[in-house]
Amino acid sequence: MNPSFAYFPNRLLATLSLSALLLLAAGCATVPPPTGELAAAEQAVLRAGDADADQYAPEIVETARAELARAQAAMLAGENARARDLALGAAAAAMHARELSRAQVLRNRYLQRRGEIRGLQEQLQLDGDIRLDTAPPLPDTETLPPGERLAALAADPRAQEVAAYEQLQARLAVDALAEAGKRERTAALTLAARQVSVAELAAYNALLEQDLQAMEQQRSELLVEASRREAERVRQELERLRFQAQIQAEEAERLRAAAEAEAAARQQAEEVILDVGGEQARKLREARARQAELARQEAELLKAQQEAEAAADAAASASDEP
Repeated sequence: MNPSFAYFPNRLLATLSLSALLLLAAGCATVPPPTGELAAAEQAVLRAGDADADQYAPEIVETARAELARAQAAMLAGENARARDLALGAAAAAMHARELSRAQVLRNRYLQRRGEIRGLQEQLQLDGDIRLDTAPPLPDTETLPPGERLAALAADPRAQEVAAYEQLQARLAVDALAEAGKRERTAALTLAARQVSVAELAAYNALLEQDLQAMEQQRSELLVEASRREAERVRQELERLRFQAQIQAEEAERLRAAAEAEAAARQQAEEVILDVGGEQARKLREARARQAELARQEAELLKAQQEAEAAADAAASASDEP
C-alpha cells in the first residue's frame, strides 16, 4: 500500500469522500446530512494542525477551519448540500495545508542533510556529487486549470509510482468538475484545484523522501568512512607515540648506563685518591715519630751533659778546698 493512504484513519472516511464527489458530480437534489464529510473534515483539520500547518501554511489551514465552521453551521440550518460542499472544501484545504507543511519540513531536512554531506565530503577530501544539488522547488502550477495540472503530474515518470491515492482523489474531483452544472461549478472548481494541489504536493513529498533516503544512505556511508579514517588516524598516532616512548625509554636506559659508568669511574678514582692519601699520611706519621724520637734523645743527651758538667763543677770545687 502506498504510504500516502495512511493520511486517513480508515477506508470508511475515504469512501465517504469518494461518494461525496460522485454526488457532487451527479448534482443530486436531495442530499442527506453530511455527517461523514464533516467528520473527515474535522479530522483533516486536526491532522493539519498536528503537522505544524499553522507555522508553514497558516492561511490555508485558517481557510480550512473557517469553511469547516461554516459547514457545521450550514448543516445545523438544514442546508445539507452547502454543508457538504463546504466540508469537502475544508477537508481538501486542510490536506493541502498538511502536505505543504510536510513539504517545508522535508525541504529543511533535505538542506540540512545536503550540508552535512558536503561537510563530510570536504572532511574526507572527496569529490562525490549529491543527487540533487539544491532542494527541488515546490509545485507552482496554481495558475493553470486543474485538468492541465493533473495531466502534467500524470505525465511525470517519477510521479507515476507515488501518491496514487491523492492522484485518484484529484482525478475524481477533476471529473466531477467536468460534469458539474453551473450552480455547482464554483464549489467543484475550488475542490478540484485543492485536490490537485494535494496530489502535486503528495507526489513531491514522496519523491523528496526517496531522495532523502538516498542522501541518508550516502551520509551513513560517509560517516562510516570518516569513522574508519579517524580510527586509522588514532591507530597511527598511538603507534607514533609508542615508537616515541620506545625511543625515549632507550635513551633513558642509555643515559642511566652512562651515569652508572660515570659513577663507578668516579668512585674508583676516589678510592685511588684515598689510597694515595693514606700512604702519604702513614709516611708523615712515621716521619713525625722519628722526629719526636730524635728530639727526645737530644733532650736526654743534653740533660746528661748538663748533669756531667754539674758533677765536674762540684768535683772541682771540692778539690779546691784546703
